[in-house]
Amino acid sequence: MRRLTIVIALGFLFIAAFTHLNRLYSQKFFDVTGKAQWIWPHHQLSRGVPVVFFAARDFDLPVNRYYTKIKVAGDPEYTLYFNGQEIGGRRFGEDHDALDVFDVTQLAKTGRNRIVVAVRSTNGVGGLMAALDISPEIENYIVTDESWKIFSTWNDALPRRDVGSFAAPMILGQPPTGRWNYLAVAPGKPQMPVQKVVAPRDAFTFFTRIPETKVIGGVAVVGSRRVRATAYDFGEIGDGRARLAINFASGQAREINLRFANVRPELFTVEGEIRPVVFAPGERTVIDPEVRHFRYVMVYGGQARAEVLR
Repeated sequence: MRRLTIVIALGFLFIAAFTHLNRLYSQKFFDVTGKAQWIWPHHQLSRGVPVVFFAARDFDLPVNRYYTKIKVAGDPEYTLYFNGQEIGGRRFGEDHDALDVFDVTQLAKTGRNRIVVAVRSTNGVGGLMAALDISPEIENYIVTDESWKIFSTWNDALPRRDVGSFAAPMILGQPPTGRWNYLAVAPGKPQMPVQKVVAPRDAFTFFTRIPETKVIGGVAVVGSRRVRATAYDFGEIGDGRARLAINFASGQAREINLRFANVRPELFTVEGEIRPVVFAPGERTVIDPEVRHFRYVMVYGGQARAEVLR
């Protein structure tokens, strides 16, 4: 009986030790951002209004570093700047897929450096997480936390220095939290230098319809509404990024809808992917972070002009 008791006790100890080690190392394997927090600006999430913000962090890098890599996830869409240069960005996948890793070793400096991440959301809901590694042994040297600054208004100097008023971020929590689990890492797609700016060779305005969902009596009803649109024709199908410009900067975030098309008939259908772009207060131009294959850019509402960066 005594031997059985000892065996049972040892069994419990073994299971407890295995569970502890499994939890410890499995978390280390999946959690690649250390103490990084998901952050967001302070605002009422239930309002459902467009939100754009610019999260900034100045920090010092030591002399002895092996590399400098930034891990970032911006849901639903982000653009990363480092030491004043646009590095890359994309629209976060619906499955909340991965952290993008950008190697910024060539731009990193001993001493003061600066990260700025622009995040855009059409309904005001989302999250930002970032961390910086400087060697295999020193990961998450800088992470998103309460020390970051949140700017709600754009200024062309913002990627290089603080301009205007800022606020502390709202802390959403460490992963896994909310709709975000632990994220894998994947190589980010760095933004290639712009070779040329392509102006449209033609533009024409017409009336079309845009899909619209209304809530009537607590029931979502899908329909469409008539709207004015301008299509910009770039003459040939090619790869590039659309750049939108508005005539005047608004004092609040504004959403403008786009559609990309390869052939003219695609412009006149109600069906098809509509790409929202959100302007921050003070912004006159916004660049789509993703490279696309298209000939036409259609702007709904006639509030912005389009050109292409290639």
